[in-house]
Amino acid sequence: MSFFSRFKSFMKQEPEEQIAGYSISELRTIFADPSTSEISRLPYYPKTSSLEGLGIPAFYSSFLIEHADTHKFLAFVEANFKYTSEKTFNELPAKHYVNDEKNEQLVFFTSTREFNSTTVRMVTNSIDFMNVILRENFAPPPPWIAFEGYNPSWWGGEMQGAQGYYNDNYFIPFLTQLSDLERMKYYARFGATNEWIERLELMYRSE
Repeated sequence: MSFFSRFKSFMKQEPEEQIAGYSISELRTIFADPSTSEISRLPYYPKTSSLEGLGIPAFYSSFLIEHADTHKFLAFVEANFKYTSEKTFNELPAKHYVNDEKNEQLVFFTSTREFNSTTVRMVTNSIDFMNVILRENFAPPPPWIAFEGYNPSWWGGEMQGAQGYYNDNYFIPFLTQLSDLERMKYYARFGATNEWIERLELMYRSE
């Protein structure tokens, strides 16, 4: 699948020409200087794409975190950048931060409207900040939280709509990068029932 096809699928829930709450022209202005950072391999989760093909020397990433982890993400932002400005996007604040010393930029917004979680969508040219997020390994809330009351026997296959989007873009990319021990800890952390564990382990082994 080409970059533009993947990018289009990432942005299903956002208006055309908007990335993390900013237009392409706005992002080209914010990320005006060519990036000196290099990354050898884009992470599988959080799903990340280079925006170089759009004339933006930066990376786009979207991921889910628990509501309780939102303050931790924002603390990482404040520790690495300085607040510059914000705009309103879909009645939510989309914020611009900068690290003048490193000539690094970050724009992002968070939303609590989806999947009983906090969705983070961000664009940055800071490899250091991307590595901070990767090391933290923020976990997306599992299906029994994202879709309360959902029957585990229905999970999987060619799911459509919100379940399919959540599964394809957040849950399965996260789950399948975990070791066996990490998966068991994840299930325990979120109180997985035996039915959910059996269902997800069957799905995992078939990946």
